[in-house]
Amino acid sequence: MNALSGPTDAELVARVLQADREAFASVYDRYGPKLYDFAYSMLRHREDAADAVADSFILFAERLGQLRDPDRLRPWLYAIVRSECLRKLKARKRVSYGDDEQLIQMADDGATPEQSAETAALQQLVWDAAAGLADRDRALLDLHLRQGLEGAELGEAMGVSAANAYVMLNRLRAQVDKSLGALLVARLGRHDCDELDALLVDWDGTFSPLIRKRVARHVENCSTCGERRKKIVSPWMLLAGVPVFVAPLSLRDRVLDDTQLVAYSGTPTATSRWRSRSAGAAAAAALVAAASVTAVVAWPEDDKASDASAQVTESPAPAPSASAPTLAPTTTAPTAPATAEPSASEEPTASAGTISVSTTSINLGTRGTRGIARLTNTGGSPVAFTVAPDSGWLSAVPGSGTLQPGASTTLSIRANRNRVEEGRSTGRVRIRWEDGSATVAVSLNEQNAPQVGAPTASQAPSCEQQTVQVRATVTDQSRLTSVRLTWSGPNGADTATMTRSGSRWVASMGPFTFGGPVTFRVVATDRFGNTTTGPASTIEATPCPG
Repeated sequence: MNALSGPTDAELVARVLQADREAFASVYDRYGPKLYDFAYSMLRHREDAADAVADSFILFAERLGQLRDPDRLRPWLYAIVRSECLRKLKARKRVSYGDDEQLIQMADDGATPEQSAETAALQQLVWDAAAGLADRDRALLDLHLRQGLEGAELGEAMGVSAANAYVMLNRLRAQVDKSLGALLVARLGRHDCDELDALLVDWDGTFSPLIRKRVARHVENCSTCGERRKKIVSPWMLLAGVPVFVAPLSLRDRVLDDTQLVAYSGTPTATSRWRSRSAGAAAAAALVAAASVTAVVAWPEDDKASDASAQVTESPAPAPSASAPTLAPTTTAPTAPATAEPSASEEPTASAGTISVSTTSINLGTRGTRGIARLTNTGGSPVAFTVAPDSGWLSAVPGSGTLQPGASTTLSIRANRNRVEEGRSTGRVRIRWEDGSATVAVSLNEQNAPQVGAPTASQAPSCEQQTVQVRATVTDQSRLTSVRLTWSGPNGADTATMTRSGSRWVASMGPFTFGGPVTFRVVATDRFGNTTTGPASTIEATPCPG
Protein backbone atom coordinates (compact mmCIF):
# COMPACT_ATOMS: atom_id res chain seq x y z
CA MET A 1 0.00 0.00 0.00
CA ASN A 2 1.39 3.37 -0.99
CA ALA A 3 2.03 5.98 1.68
CA LEU A 4 -0.80 8.50 2.05
CA SER A 5 -0.33 12.20 2.67
CA GLY A 6 -2.24 13.82 5.51
CA PRO A 7 -3.78 11.98 8.47
CA THR A 8 -3.42 8.21 8.67
CA ASP A 9 -6.45 5.97 8.26
CA ALA A 10 -6.44 5.28 11.99
CA GLU A 11 -6.49 9.02 12.75
CA LEU A 12 -9.39 9.59 10.37
CA VAL A 13 -11.33 6.69 11.91
CA ALA A 14 -10.87 8.14 15.40
CA ARG A 15 -12.14 11.53 14.25
CA VAL A 16 -15.15 10.06 12.43
CA LEU A 17 -16.06 8.18 15.60
CA GLN A 18 -16.28 11.62 17.22
CA ALA A 19 -18.71 12.82 14.50
CA ASP A 20 -16.06 14.88 12.68
CA ARG A 21 -17.67 15.53 9.28
CA GLU A 22 -14.43 16.92 7.86
CA ALA A 23 -12.74 13.60 8.61
CA PHE A 24 -15.68 11.73 7.04
CA ALA A 25 -15.24 13.85 3.90
CA SER A 26 -11.52 13.06 3.91
CA VAL A 27 -12.29 9.34 3.98
CA TYR A 28 -14.52 9.77 0.92
CA ASP A 29 -11.92 11.89 -0.91
CA ARG A 30 -9.24 9.27 -0.21
CA TYR A 31 -11.22 6.17 -1.19
CA GLY A 32 -14.60 7.15 -2.69
CA PRO A 33 -13.46 7.57 -6.34
CA LYS A 34 -11.54 4.25 -6.25
CA LEU A 35 -14.51 2.48 -4.66
CA TYR A 36 -16.75 3.83 -7.44
CA ASP A 37 -14.29 2.55 -10.07
CA PHE A 38 -14.40 -0.89 -8.43
CA ALA A 39 -18.21 -0.84 -8.12
CA TYR A 40 -18.55 0.09 -11.79
CA SER A 41 -16.25 -2.74 -12.85
CA MET A 42 -18.59 -5.12 -11.01
CA LEU A 43 -21.96 -3.66 -12.03
CA ARG A 44 -21.21 -2.04 -15.43
CA HIS A 45 -23.83 0.64 -14.72
CA ARG A 46 -23.19 4.21 -13.55
CA GLU A 47 -26.24 4.68 -11.34
CA ASP A 48 -25.99 1.23 -9.74
CA ALA A 49 -22.30 1.87 -8.98
CA ALA A 50 -23.12 5.24 -7.39
CA ASP A 51 -25.91 3.64 -5.33
CA ALA A 52 -23.56 0.89 -4.14
CA VAL A 53 -20.93 3.40 -2.99
CA ALA A 54 -23.51 5.67 -1.31
CA ASP A 55 -25.06 2.71 0.54
CA SER A 56 -21.58 1.49 1.50
CA PHE A 57 -20.69 4.79 3.14
CA ILE A 58 -23.92 4.58 5.12
CA LEU A 59 -22.81 1.15 6.32
CA PHE A 60 -19.35 2.59 7.02
CA ALA A 61 -20.92 5.21 9.31
CA GLU A 62 -23.19 2.66 10.99
CA ARG A 63 -20.57 -0.04 11.58
CA LEU A 64 -17.36 1.91 12.08
CA GLY A 65 -17.36 0.96 15.76
CA GLN A 66 -16.97 -2.68 14.65
CA LEU A 67 -13.67 -2.04 12.82
CA ARG A 68 -11.09 -3.69 15.10
CA ASP A 69 -7.98 -2.36 13.36
CA PRO A 70 -8.42 1.22 12.06
CA ASP A 71 -5.30 0.82 9.93
CA ARG A 72 -7.22 -1.77 7.86
CA LEU A 73 -9.81 0.80 6.73
CA ARG A 74 -8.96 0.40 3.04
CA PRO A 75 -9.65 -3.36 2.62
CA TRP A 76 -12.63 -3.03 5.00
CA LEU A 77 -14.24 -0.43 2.71
CA TYR A 78 -13.59 -2.58 -0.36
CA ALA A 79 -15.19 -5.55 1.42
CA ILE A 80 -18.32 -3.48 2.13
CA VAL A 81 -18.58 -2.30 -1.49
CA ARG A 82 -17.97 -5.83 -2.80
CA SER A 83 -20.81 -7.11 -0.63
CA GLU A 84 -23.15 -4.35 -1.84
CA CYS A 85 -22.29 -5.09 -5.49
CA LEU A 86 -22.87 -8.82 -5.05
CA ARG A 87 -26.23 -8.06 -3.42
CA LYS A 88 -27.26 -5.92 -6.38
CA LEU A 89 -26.07 -8.52 -8.90
CA LYS A 90 -28.02 -11.23 -7.09
CA ALA A 91 -31.15 -9.08 -7.30
CA ARG A 92 -30.88 -8.78 -11.06
CA LYS A 93 -32.90 -11.31 -13.03
CA ARG A 94 -30.60 -10.95 -16.01
CA VAL A 95 -27.25 -9.20 -16.24
CA SER A 96 -26.23 -7.63 -19.55
CA TYR A 97 -22.67 -6.39 -19.87
CA GLY A 98 -21.05 -4.08 -22.35
CA ASP A 99 -24.21 -2.32 -23.54
CA ASP A 100 -24.78 0.24 -20.78
CA GLU A 101 -21.40 1.90 -20.94
CA GLN A 102 -18.45 1.94 -23.28
CA LEU A 103 -14.83 1.67 -22.26
CA ILE A 104 -13.13 5.03 -22.89
CA GLN A 105 -9.34 4.89 -23.12
CA MET A 106 -7.24 7.90 -22.22
CA ALA A 107 -4.89 8.95 -25.00
CA ASP A 108 -1.35 7.57 -24.87
CA ASP A 109 1.05 10.26 -26.01
CA GLY A 110 3.73 7.67 -26.72
CA ALA A 111 1.65 5.62 -29.16
CA THR A 112 0.62 6.27 -32.75
CA PRO A 113 -3.11 6.71 -33.45
CA GLU A 114 -3.16 3.25 -35.03
CA GLN A 115 -1.48 1.66 -31.98
CA SER A 116 -3.82 3.48 -29.58
CA ALA A 117 -6.87 2.37 -31.56
CA GLU A 118 -5.67 -1.24 -31.61
CA THR A 119 -4.89 -1.26 -27.87
CA ALA A 120 -8.26 0.32 -27.04
CA ALA A 121 -10.07 -2.24 -29.20
CA LEU A 122 -8.22 -5.14 -27.56
CA GLN A 123 -8.92 -3.78 -24.08
CA GLN A 124 -12.62 -3.38 -24.94
CA LEU A 125 -12.68 -6.95 -26.26
CA VAL A 126 -11.06 -8.47 -23.17
CA TRP A 127 -13.07 -6.21 -20.80
CA ASP A 128 -16.37 -7.37 -22.30
CA ALA A 129 -15.28 -11.02 -22.23
CA ALA A 130 -14.16 -10.74 -18.59
CA ALA A 131 -17.72 -9.74 -17.72
CA GLY A 132 -18.65 -13.36 -18.30
CA LEU A 133 -16.57 -14.49 -15.34
CA ALA A 134 -18.26 -15.43 -12.09
CA ASP A 135 -19.06 -12.41 -9.88
CA ARG A 136 -16.55 -13.50 -7.21
CA ASP A 137 -13.77 -13.98 -9.79
CA ARG A 138 -14.49 -10.63 -11.41
CA ALA A 139 -14.23 -8.92 -8.01
CA LEU A 140 -10.93 -10.67 -7.27
CA LEU A 141 -9.59 -9.72 -10.70
CA ASP A 142 -10.40 -6.03 -10.33
CA LEU A 143 -9.31 -5.72 -6.70
CA HIS A 144 -5.87 -7.06 -7.59
CA LEU A 145 -5.22 -5.73 -11.11
CA ARG A 146 -6.92 -2.34 -11.05
CA GLN A 147 -7.23 -1.47 -7.35
CA GLY A 148 -3.78 -2.69 -6.35
CA LEU A 149 -4.75 -4.91 -3.41
CA GLU A 150 -2.59 -7.92 -2.61
CA GLY A 151 -1.64 -10.20 0.26
CA ALA A 152 -3.55 -9.68 3.50
CA GLU A 153 -5.46 -6.66 2.11
CA LEU A 154 -6.75 -8.67 -0.84
CA GLY A 155 -7.80 -11.49 1.44
CA GLU A 156 -9.65 -9.12 3.80
CA ALA A 157 -11.48 -7.45 0.91
CA MET A 158 -12.52 -10.87 -0.43
CA GLY A 159 -13.42 -12.27 2.98
CA VAL A 160 -10.76 -15.02 2.89
CA SER A 161 -7.27 -15.56 4.27
CA ALA A 162 -4.21 -14.16 2.47
CA ALA A 163 -3.15 -17.71 1.55
CA ASN A 164 -6.54 -18.51 0.04
CA ALA A 165 -6.50 -15.23 -1.90
CA TYR A 166 -3.09 -16.18 -3.34
CA VAL A 167 -4.37 -19.59 -4.48
CA MET A 168 -7.54 -18.06 -5.96
CA LEU A 169 -5.49 -15.44 -7.80
CA ASN A 170 -3.09 -17.96 -9.36
CA ARG A 171 -6.00 -20.14 -10.50
CA LEU A 172 -7.79 -17.14 -11.97
CA ARG A 173 -4.69 -15.88 -13.75
CA ALA A 174 -4.25 -19.21 -15.52
CA GLN A 175 -7.92 -19.18 -16.49
CA VAL A 176 -7.78 -15.62 -17.83
CA ASP A 177 -4.59 -16.13 -19.85
CA LYS A 178 -5.92 -19.34 -21.37
CA SER A 179 -9.56 -18.46 -21.98
CA LEU A 180 -9.28 -14.80 -22.95
CA GLY A 181 -6.07 -15.50 -24.84
CA ALA A 182 -8.09 -17.90 -26.96
CA LEU A 183 -10.55 -15.08 -27.64
CA LEU A 184 -7.77 -12.82 -28.92
CA VAL A 185 -6.50 -15.56 -31.21
CA ALA A 186 -10.04 -16.15 -32.49
CA ARG A 187 -10.45 -12.47 -33.33
CA LEU A 188 -6.99 -11.73 -34.68
CA GLY A 189 -5.52 -15.00 -35.97
CA ARG A 190 -8.07 -16.45 -38.41
CA HIS A 191 -6.24 -15.23 -41.51
CA ASP A 192 -3.06 -17.05 -40.37
CA CYS A 193 -4.63 -20.48 -39.87
CA ASP A 194 -7.03 -22.19 -42.27
CA GLU A 195 -8.01 -24.76 -39.64
CA LEU A 196 -8.99 -22.03 -37.16
CA ASP A 197 -10.88 -20.19 -39.89
CA ALA A 198 -12.84 -23.35 -40.68
CA LEU A 199 -13.50 -23.92 -36.97
CA LEU A 200 -15.06 -20.44 -36.73
CA VAL A 201 -16.86 -20.37 -40.07
CA ASP A 202 -20.30 -19.98 -38.44
CA TRP A 203 -19.11 -17.93 -35.46
CA ASP A 204 -21.26 -14.86 -34.68
CA GLY A 205 -18.58 -13.17 -32.58
CA THR A 206 -20.07 -14.19 -29.21
CA PHE A 207 -17.47 -15.81 -26.96
CA SER A 208 -19.57 -18.65 -25.58
CA PRO A 209 -18.12 -21.38 -23.33
CA LEU A 210 -18.28 -23.83 -26.27
CA ILE A 211 -16.31 -21.53 -28.59
CA ARG A 212 -13.83 -20.79 -25.80
CA LYS A 213 -13.13 -24.47 -25.22
CA ARG A 214 -12.84 -25.25 -28.94
CA VAL A 215 -10.43 -22.41 -29.66
CA ALA A 216 -8.35 -23.03 -26.51
CA ARG A 217 -8.01 -26.70 -27.45
CA HIS A 218 -7.04 -25.73 -31.01
CA VAL A 219 -4.40 -23.22 -29.81
CA GLU A 220 -2.79 -25.88 -27.61
CA ASN A 221 -2.42 -28.26 -30.58
CA CYS A 222 -1.63 -25.77 -33.38
CA SER A 223 1.91 -24.47 -33.77
CA THR A 224 0.76 -21.47 -35.85
CA CYS A 225 -1.88 -20.32 -33.37
CA GLY A 226 0.40 -21.19 -30.46
CA GLU A 227 3.02 -18.80 -31.80
CA ARG A 228 0.34 -16.22 -32.49
CA ARG A 229 -0.81 -16.49 -28.88
CA LYS A 230 2.72 -15.85 -27.60
CA LYS A 231 2.95 -12.62 -29.62
CA ILE A 232 -0.38 -11.22 -28.48
CA VAL A 233 -0.41 -8.92 -25.46
CA SER A 234 -1.39 -10.80 -22.28
CA PRO A 235 -5.11 -10.45 -21.45
CA TRP A 236 -3.97 -10.08 -17.83
CA MET A 237 -1.97 -6.98 -18.78
CA LEU A 238 -4.77 -5.62 -20.98
CA LEU A 239 -7.20 -5.85 -18.06
CA ALA A 240 -4.67 -4.17 -15.77
CA GLY A 241 -4.53 -1.25 -18.21
CA VAL A 242 -8.27 -0.61 -18.33
CA PRO A 243 -8.71 3.11 -17.53
CA VAL A 244 -10.28 4.36 -14.32
CA PHE A 245 -14.00 5.10 -14.40
CA VAL A 246 -14.44 8.56 -12.93
CA ALA A 247 -17.02 8.96 -10.17
CA PRO A 248 -19.73 11.58 -10.83
CA LEU A 249 -19.10 14.86 -9.01
CA SER A 250 -22.56 14.68 -7.45
CA LEU A 251 -21.71 11.44 -5.63
CA ARG A 252 -19.50 13.21 -3.08
CA ASP A 253 -22.27 15.66 -2.17
CA ARG A 254 -24.77 12.81 -1.98
CA VAL A 255 -22.61 10.79 0.42
CA LEU A 256 -21.79 13.75 2.65
CA ASP A 257 -25.32 15.20 2.67
CA ASP A 258 -27.16 11.94 3.26
CA THR A 259 -25.07 10.62 6.14
CA GLN A 260 -25.67 11.98 9.62
CA LEU A 261 -22.99 11.45 12.25
CA VAL A 262 -22.93 11.79 16.02
CA ALA A 263 -20.14 10.80 18.33
CA TYR A 264 -19.78 7.26 19.61
CA SER A 265 -19.41 7.09 23.38
CA GLY A 266 -17.83 3.79 24.31
CA THR A 267 -20.07 1.12 22.81
CA PRO A 268 -22.63 2.77 20.49
CA THR A 269 -26.22 2.55 21.70
CA ALA A 270 -28.52 0.84 19.22
CA THR A 271 -31.26 3.37 18.50
CA SER A 272 -33.33 4.46 15.54
CA ARG A 273 -31.35 3.48 12.40
CA TRP A 274 -32.52 3.41 8.80
CA ARG A 275 -31.05 3.16 5.39
CA SER A 276 -32.61 2.69 1.96
CA ARG A 277 -31.73 -0.45 0.03
CA SER A 278 -33.46 0.65 -3.21
CA ALA A 279 -31.25 1.01 -6.32
CA GLY A 280 -32.04 4.64 -7.00
CA ALA A 281 -32.52 5.85 -3.42
CA ALA A 282 -30.60 8.65 -1.69
CA ALA A 283 -29.82 6.95 1.64
CA ALA A 284 -29.85 8.49 5.14
CA ALA A 285 -28.67 7.05 8.46
CA ALA A 286 -28.76 8.36 12.02
CA LEU A 287 -26.37 7.19 14.72
CA VAL A 288 -27.52 8.41 18.14
CA ALA A 289 -25.68 8.28 21.44
CA ALA A 290 -28.66 8.68 23.78
CA ALA A 291 -31.91 6.73 23.65
CA SER A 292 -33.90 9.91 24.38
CA VAL A 293 -33.01 11.43 20.98
CA THR A 294 -35.54 10.83 18.17
CA ALA A 295 -34.28 10.76 14.56
CA VAL A 296 -36.65 12.04 11.84
CA VAL A 297 -35.51 11.44 8.28
CA ALA A 298 -36.88 11.85 4.76
CA TRP A 299 -35.84 9.84 1.77
CA PRO A 300 -36.73 9.30 -1.91
CA GLU A 301 -37.74 5.81 -2.97
CA ASP A 302 -37.65 3.86 -6.21
CA ASP A 303 -40.93 2.35 -7.36
CA LYS A 304 -39.21 -1.00 -7.84
CA ALA A 305 -38.37 -1.31 -4.14
CA SER A 306 -41.04 -2.20 -1.61
CA ASP A 307 -41.72 0.20 1.22
CA ALA A 308 -40.78 -2.58 3.61
CA SER A 309 -37.14 -2.20 2.54
CA ALA A 310 -36.88 1.20 4.24
CA GLN A 311 -38.17 1.38 7.79
CA VAL A 312 -37.95 3.80 10.70
CA THR A 313 -38.13 2.34 14.18
CA GLU A 314 -40.54 4.41 16.26
CA SER A 315 -42.11 4.29 19.68
CA PRO A 316 -45.45 2.45 19.64
CA ALA A 317 -48.34 4.80 18.94
CA PRO A 318 -51.22 4.92 21.45
CA ALA A 319 -54.42 3.23 20.37
CA PRO A 320 -56.81 5.84 18.92
CA SER A 321 -60.01 6.55 20.82
CA ALA A 322 -63.44 6.56 19.24
CA SER A 323 -63.22 10.32 18.84
CA ALA A 324 -59.74 10.31 17.35
CA PRO A 325 -59.25 12.48 14.21
CA THR A 326 -58.80 11.07 10.73
CA LEU A 327 -55.03 11.43 10.90
CA ALA A 328 -54.12 9.37 13.94
CA PRO A 329 -51.00 10.41 15.87
CA THR A 330 -47.94 8.23 15.31
CA THR A 331 -45.92 9.66 18.17
CA THR A 332 -46.92 10.06 21.78
CA ALA A 333 -47.80 13.51 23.04
CA PRO A 334 -45.04 15.18 25.06
CA THR A 335 -45.44 15.27 28.80
CA ALA A 336 -46.21 18.79 30.01
CA PRO A 337 -43.91 20.15 32.73
CA ALA A 338 -45.31 20.36 36.24
CA THR A 339 -46.85 23.76 37.03
CA ALA A 340 -48.89 25.25 39.84
CA GLU A 341 -52.56 24.37 39.60
CA PRO A 342 -54.66 27.32 38.34
CA SER A 343 -57.24 28.86 40.62
CA ALA A 344 -60.95 28.37 39.95
CA SER A 345 -61.05 31.70 38.10
CA GLU A 346 -58.12 30.80 35.79
CA GLU A 347 -58.32 28.76 32.57
CA PRO A 348 -55.15 27.11 31.18
CA THR A 349 -54.21 28.53 27.73
CA ALA A 350 -52.92 26.03 25.14
CA SER A 351 -50.31 27.20 22.65
CA ALA A 352 -51.41 27.53 19.03
CA GLY A 353 -50.97 24.53 16.77
CA THR A 354 -47.95 24.68 14.44
CA ILE A 355 -46.43 22.17 12.03
CA SER A 356 -42.81 21.08 11.89
CA VAL A 357 -41.63 19.46 8.62
CA SER A 358 -38.82 16.89 8.80
CA THR A 359 -37.11 18.04 5.59
CA THR A 360 -37.11 21.06 3.31
CA SER A 361 -35.71 19.29 0.25
CA ILE A 362 -35.93 15.91 -1.47
CA ASN A 363 -33.63 14.85 -4.31
CA LEU A 364 -35.10 12.00 -6.35
CA GLY A 365 -31.94 11.59 -8.43
CA THR A 366 -32.18 9.91 -11.81
CA ARG A 367 -34.59 7.11 -10.89
CA GLY A 368 -36.63 7.89 -7.80
CA THR A 369 -40.31 8.73 -8.11
CA ARG A 370 -41.38 9.01 -4.46
CA GLY A 371 -40.16 10.83 -1.38
CA ILE A 372 -41.66 11.32 2.05
CA ALA A 373 -41.62 14.01 4.70
CA ARG A 374 -42.89 13.90 8.27
CA LEU A 375 -45.40 16.51 9.46
CA THR A 376 -45.62 16.97 13.25
CA ASN A 377 -47.85 19.26 15.31
CA THR A 378 -45.45 20.79 17.84
CA GLY A 379 -48.05 23.14 19.35
CA GLY A 380 -50.65 22.65 22.06
CA SER A 381 -53.83 22.85 19.92
CA PRO A 382 -55.17 20.86 16.93
CA VAL A 383 -54.05 22.29 13.60
CA ALA A 384 -55.66 21.88 10.16
CA PHE A 385 -53.42 21.94 7.10
CA THR A 386 -53.55 21.81 3.30
CA VAL A 387 -50.92 20.62 0.83
CA ALA A 388 -50.45 22.04 -2.71
CA PRO A 389 -47.69 21.15 -5.26
CA ASP A 390 -46.71 23.97 -7.64
CA SER A 391 -45.76 21.76 -10.62
CA GLY A 392 -47.94 19.55 -12.80
CA TRP A 393 -45.53 16.61 -12.47
CA LEU A 394 -45.78 16.61 -8.66
CA SER A 395 -48.54 15.19 -6.45
CA ALA A 396 -48.85 14.82 -2.67
CA VAL A 397 -50.99 12.69 -0.33
CA PRO A 398 -52.75 13.60 1.89
CA GLY A 399 -53.93 16.86 0.36
CA SER A 400 -55.27 18.07 3.73
CA GLY A 401 -55.94 16.93 7.28
CA THR A 402 -55.90 17.78 10.97
CA LEU A 403 -53.19 16.94 13.48
CA GLN A 404 -53.73 16.74 17.24
CA PRO A 405 -51.02 18.14 19.54
CA GLY A 406 -47.89 15.96 19.34
CA ALA A 407 -49.29 13.90 16.46
CA SER A 408 -47.43 13.18 13.21
CA THR A 409 -48.32 11.98 9.75
CA THR A 410 -46.41 10.97 6.62
CA LEU A 411 -46.63 13.19 3.54
CA SER A 412 -46.04 11.10 0.42
CA ILE A 413 -44.73 13.11 -2.55
CA ARG A 414 -44.68 11.55 -6.03
CA ALA A 415 -43.11 12.68 -9.30
CA ASN A 416 -44.42 11.72 -12.75
CA ARG A 417 -41.16 11.46 -14.66
CA ASN A 418 -43.05 11.14 -17.97
CA ARG A 419 -44.04 14.79 -17.64
CA VAL A 420 -40.55 16.29 -17.29
CA GLU A 421 -37.95 17.00 -19.94
CA GLU A 422 -34.49 15.49 -19.93
CA GLY A 423 -32.18 17.25 -17.51
CA ARG A 424 -32.74 18.74 -14.07
CA SER A 425 -36.24 19.73 -12.92
CA THR A 426 -37.30 21.34 -9.64
CA GLY A 427 -40.68 21.85 -8.02
CA ARG A 428 -42.16 22.71 -4.62
CA VAL A 429 -44.83 21.35 -2.32
CA ARG A 430 -46.37 24.00 -0.04
CA ILE A 431 -47.87 23.02 3.35
CA ARG A 432 -50.18 25.71 4.79
CA TRP A 433 -51.98 26.08 8.13
CA GLU A 434 -53.71 29.00 9.84
CA ASP A 435 -50.64 30.63 11.34
CA GLY A 436 -47.88 29.59 8.96
CA SER A 437 -46.57 27.60 6.02
CA ALA A 438 -43.61 25.45 5.00
CA THR A 439 -42.13 24.33 1.68
CA VAL A 440 -40.52 21.08 0.54
CA ALA A 441 -38.33 21.54 -2.56
CA VAL A 442 -38.28 18.49 -4.87
CA SER A 443 -35.64 17.97 -7.55
CA LEU A 444 -34.87 15.21 -10.02
CA ASN A 445 -32.58 14.57 -12.94
CA GLU A 446 -34.22 12.84 -15.88
CA GLN A 447 -31.75 10.94 -18.04
CA ASN A 448 -32.73 9.13 -21.25
CA ALA A 449 -30.17 7.25 -23.28
CA PRO A 450 -29.97 7.80 -27.07
CA GLN A 451 -32.00 5.52 -29.33
CA VAL A 452 -29.75 3.70 -31.81
CA GLY A 453 -30.94 1.57 -34.72
CA ALA A 454 -29.16 -1.27 -36.49
CA PRO A 455 -26.63 0.08 -39.03
CA THR A 456 -26.85 -0.77 -42.73
CA ALA A 457 -23.99 -0.97 -45.25
CA SER A 458 -24.34 0.31 -48.80
CA GLN A 459 -22.73 -2.88 -50.13
CA ALA A 460 -20.45 -5.73 -49.07
CA PRO A 461 -16.70 -4.98 -49.17
CA SER A 462 -14.94 -6.44 -52.19
CA CYS A 463 -11.59 -6.34 -53.93
CA GLU A 464 -12.79 -3.40 -56.04
CA GLN A 465 -14.52 -1.56 -53.15
CA GLN A 466 -12.56 -2.14 -49.96
CA THR A 467 -14.41 0.54 -47.95
CA VAL A 468 -18.17 0.82 -47.61
CA GLN A 469 -20.54 3.51 -46.37
CA VAL A 470 -22.60 2.74 -43.29
CA ARG A 471 -25.80 4.53 -42.21
CA ALA A 472 -27.72 4.40 -38.96
CA THR A 473 -30.63 6.16 -37.27
CA VAL A 474 -29.74 7.80 -33.94
CA THR A 475 -32.11 10.00 -31.93
CA ASP A 476 -32.02 11.61 -28.49
CA GLN A 477 -34.02 14.14 -26.49
CA SER A 478 -30.90 16.21 -25.91
CA ARG A 479 -27.88 17.06 -28.02
CA LEU A 480 -25.68 14.17 -29.15
CA THR A 481 -21.98 14.73 -28.49
CA SER A 482 -20.55 11.55 -30.01
CA VAL A 483 -21.75 9.00 -32.57
CA ARG A 484 -19.17 6.37 -33.52
CA LEU A 485 -19.14 3.34 -35.76
CA THR A 486 -17.19 0.32 -34.46
CA TRP A 487 -16.39 -2.88 -36.31
CA SER A 488 -14.34 -6.06 -36.05
CA GLY A 489 -13.52 -8.78 -38.55
CA PRO A 490 -10.66 -10.58 -40.29
CA ASN A 491 -8.72 -7.30 -40.53
CA GLY A 492 -9.01 -6.57 -36.80
CA ALA A 493 -11.08 -3.93 -35.01
CA ASP A 494 -11.45 -0.20 -35.65
CA THR A 495 -13.75 2.80 -35.14
CA ALA A 496 -14.83 5.85 -37.13
CA THR A 497 -16.68 9.05 -36.24
CA MET A 498 -20.12 9.35 -37.84
CA THR A 499 -21.58 12.60 -39.20
CA ARG A 500 -25.20 13.60 -39.64
CA SER A 501 -26.66 13.37 -43.13
CA GLY A 502 -30.30 14.37 -43.10
CA SER A 503 -32.13 12.19 -40.59
CA ARG A 504 -29.36 9.57 -40.43
CA TRP A 505 -25.71 9.28 -39.41
CA VAL A 506 -23.02 8.21 -41.90
CA ALA A 507 -19.44 6.91 -41.80
CA SER A 508 -17.07 4.89 -43.98
CA MET A 509 -15.94 1.48 -42.78
CA GLY A 510 -12.77 -0.28 -43.95
CA PRO A 511 -10.54 -0.93 -45.77
CA PHE A 512 -10.87 -4.73 -45.84
CA THR A 513 -8.04 -6.65 -47.51
CA PHE A 514 -9.04 -10.06 -46.13
CA GLY A 515 -12.28 -11.91 -46.63
CA GLY A 516 -14.67 -12.99 -43.89
CA PRO A 517 -17.56 -11.75 -41.73
CA VAL A 518 -17.43 -8.15 -40.47
CA THR A 519 -19.57 -7.22 -37.45
CA PHE A 520 -20.39 -3.54 -36.92
CA ARG A 521 -22.54 -1.39 -34.63
CA VAL A 522 -23.06 2.23 -33.55
CA VAL A 523 -22.29 3.78 -30.14
CA ALA A 524 -23.94 7.14 -29.30
CA THR A 525 -23.44 9.50 -26.32
CA ASP A 526 -25.54 12.55 -25.45
CA ARG A 527 -24.53 15.76 -23.65
CA PHE A 528 -25.46 14.28 -20.27
CA GLY A 529 -23.05 11.37 -20.75
CA ASN A 530 -25.74 8.74 -21.45
CA THR A 531 -24.36 6.11 -23.82
CA THR A 532 -26.16 3.50 -25.93
CA THR A 533 -24.65 0.71 -28.01
CA GLY A 534 -26.96 -0.23 -30.86
CA PRO A 535 -27.65 -3.69 -32.28
CA ALA A 536 -24.99 -5.32 -34.44
CA SER A 537 -25.11 -5.99 -38.17
CA THR A 538 -22.88 -8.33 -40.18
CA ILE A 539 -21.65 -8.31 -43.77
CA GLU A 540 -19.27 -10.61 -45.66
CA ALA A 541 -16.05 -9.13 -47.04
CA THR A 542 -14.87 -10.68 -50.32
CA PRO A 543 -11.08 -11.06 -50.61
CA CYS A 544 -9.09 -10.18 -53.69
CA PRO A 545 -8.16 -13.14 -55.95
CA GLY A 546 -4.83 -14.75 -55.19
